[in-house]
Amino acid sequence: MRKRNSIKLLPILASLLISGCRTELSSSEKSISEGTSISSEIVSSETTSVTTSNEEVSATSEKSSSENGEESSITTSSEDSSSIASSEESSVSVSSEPGVPYNVTFVTNCETMLDAIYTDVIYDMPLIFREGYTLAGWYLEATFINIVSFPYYVTSDVTLYAKWTEGETAHFTFELHPNNNGYIVTSYGGNAINVVVPTTYNDKPIVALGEKLFYQNGSIKSVVLPATLTYIGMQAFKDAVSLESIVIPSNVTELATDAFAGTISLAQVTLSSKLKIIGNNAFENSAFAEVTIPSLVTEISSRAFAGNTNLLSVNLISTTPPLRFANSFEGTVSTMKYYVPSSAYNSYINSPYWQAYSAQIVVK
Repeated sequence: MRKRNSIKLLPILASLLISGCRTELSSSEKSISEGTSISSEIVSSETTSVTTSNEEVSATSEKSSSENGEESSITTSSEDSSSIASSEESSVSVSSEPGVPYNVTFVTNCETMLDAIYTDVIYDMPLIFREGYTLAGWYLEATFINIVSFPYYVTSDVTLYAKWTEGETAHFTFELHPNNNGYIVTSYGGNAINVVVPTTYNDKPIVALGEKLFYQNGSIKSVVLPATLTYIGMQAFKDAVSLESIVIPSNVTELATDAFAGTISLAQVTLSSKLKIIGNNAFENSAFAEVTIPSLVTEISSRAFAGNTNLLSVNLISTTPPLRFANSFEGTVSTMKYYVPSSAYNSYINSPYWQAYSAQIVVK
């Protein structure tokens, strides 16, 4: 019987190989130094020193807000759950608040098949591995015209088509992470409009995006990032002026300085539910109208959202006011509102970080 529920399709495991095409574990099944987060300085201009600290992160799932064709928004991604797919059925995580579901079928263009699903939203990109190839994304047409960004909100019965490019790591270079738990993507030499960052390299997960990975890239409109990612480095997407949307996977705990600064077309972003630090100038001069700050965020750094003149509402999930600077939202419109939980209203208006903005603080 079909489940009339929202589902989150996880990258699928089957340690089986079927004619050179296989499915593989997501980050929630593959322990890549559990809860590891990469410290705030990674891959400097002269060195590539990265440090890590081990800590258990208690994740809080937040629901994505509904998409609006005229108003862009940032929402928080729901957290990965651990599940395994057999060779006969894909494992899924069910949402507690279903919308209107539709049939979604998959054409994988390799020997491994994905079962059709019945859902209103797919949160994570379905990952299938084909030896010698890279999954370049899922498209709405067999001729690969319109790529699908995730989370993908299903509005009618649809078929998604997998596109493959020859070569497992085309256009990317990698560096082994200092703690040997995975790889950092250090450069990208392609000019594609839609980019899929590999999930693994040399049989180890991709755990970080290095400094200036897509710096001043004028072509890229969307990027699919691996679920194994925990850190996005300094200026990783700075001045990527054509970037329109991106999903930040739920294991990412920190966005470094200038991570998305100057992304003047960035209208749709999903923030990680485990995000703790939004670095200096992280989204300065971006283009979204609403941002939801996940509950684990403890710091909204200097000029993190400065210069975003489209920003009208900031939804704060935490009942403990996060650290913010006087210029964290500098240059945004004076009519912007900060929406906070009713139980935390007094905490926010009396917080030394938020007191000066009490007139803009509103109960959800």
